Amino acid sequence: MALLAQKLQGVVIVMEHRCYGKSQPGEDLSVKNLKTLSTAHALEDMANIIRKVKLPIDLPPAPQTKWIVYGGSYSGNLAAWMREKYPDIVFAAVPSSAPVQMSYNYYDYFTPIQQYGPRHCIQAVERVVRYIDHILFSPFLGPKKALKKRFGVEDLAHDDDFAELLTYPLGMWQAMSPTENPFVEKFCSGFDNAHTLEESIDAYAKYIKKAVERACADAPSINECLDSHDPRSPQYTDVKSEGRAWMWQVCTEYAYWQTAAPLWRPSIVSRRLNTRWYQRQCPLMFGEHEVPVRPLYREINREYEGWHLRLTRTFWIDGEWDPWRTLSVQSDVAPNRDGWNDDAYFVVLPESVHHWDFFVSDNVSEIIKETQQKLYEAMSRWLLEADHEPNTTAVKYQQPLMLQ
Repeated sequence: MALLAQKLQGVVIVMEHRCYGKSQPGEDLSVKNLKTLSTAHALEDMANIIRKVKLPIDLPPAPQTKWIVYGGSYSGNLAAWMREKYPDIVFAAVPSSAPVQMSYNYYDYFTPIQQYGPRHCIQAVERVVRYIDHILFSPFLGPKKALKKRFGVEDLAHDDDFAELLTYPLGMWQAMSPTENPFVEKFCSGFDNAHTLEESIDAYAKYIKKAVERACADAPSINECLDSHDPRSPQYTDVKSEGRAWMWQVCTEYAYWQTAAPLWRPSIVSRRLNTRWYQRQCPLMFGEHEVPVRPLYREINREYEGWHLRLTRTFWIDGEWDPWRTLSVQSDVAPNRDGWNDDAYFVVLPESVHHWDFFVSDNVSEIIKETQQKLYEAMSRWLLEADHEPNTTAVKYQQPLMLQ
């Protein structure tokens, strides 16, 4: 983003989202201070900055000064929605890896991992999960106890908490960068010499044991560390926990609950992990009468149009292997845009994951560098066209607004 601004002779402004970092409405993240944390308020905050910010350089207000909103992941959503809701002051947008289509039962988060992960690793995980579910869905406590002991969590009371624990290494897929692949290096490598089901279980269990040792080193017990059912747990009672802000947003508006695949598809996630595991935590954290029975994800899709969002002067970027692409406008199941004729760009970076266009090192692929150049050329064209439109004032500086 800084490179783009430099090429455009622009100014970068990094805005901090309300209820994150130092931008707090109160002393803590109790419900009373989270009440104004919503999509609409976040967008109006950005609009307010655009309208009122005082810079050390003399610039006319928008729309004379052209504001470009650039964001990745959730802030990519905000970039797109700012262009949609405030076209009078937002000149252009760059939504990168933006999951604009809300989903309640979001099992497709794991689909790209199954599609693009190392075959021997994915097949081993599928076999292990199938074996685990055979035990977890049985009525017999003995085999369940033995299974959890094998993974180092014998005292973990609830099966769905055990199922969620097993997804821990899968999160490393999204954390992959152009130069580092922790999913393969730290997790899948453990299956390299696993040729039988028993060897695969041992490999998975070895990884989980080490992860639990690190995560629960200071906890009184494994169950207290990992139990999501206890309303007395610090994860629910600590109103200063930074994670409460995002939890409020998914509980009230977005959902994005990452669950097991449908029964007719192989799964790398135990089918004990379902929407109930996530949804149950919302009233425990915020109070039964403070959050909706379900997040208002359908209302968000209606208000901001989800996959059907049509924007001009917008440069959409996604990673082919990104789990969140399944909810982006470039999802394989999103509406086909071939005949829409929008003045917009749609780029899918091959073999890339979450907002890889943010990387500018010498080690990034040529396609990322080409996309960054194409983005600059698109913005330059739009700015030049705007300068020649009637009743507009040409300005020297354009200002990309970045929200992370």
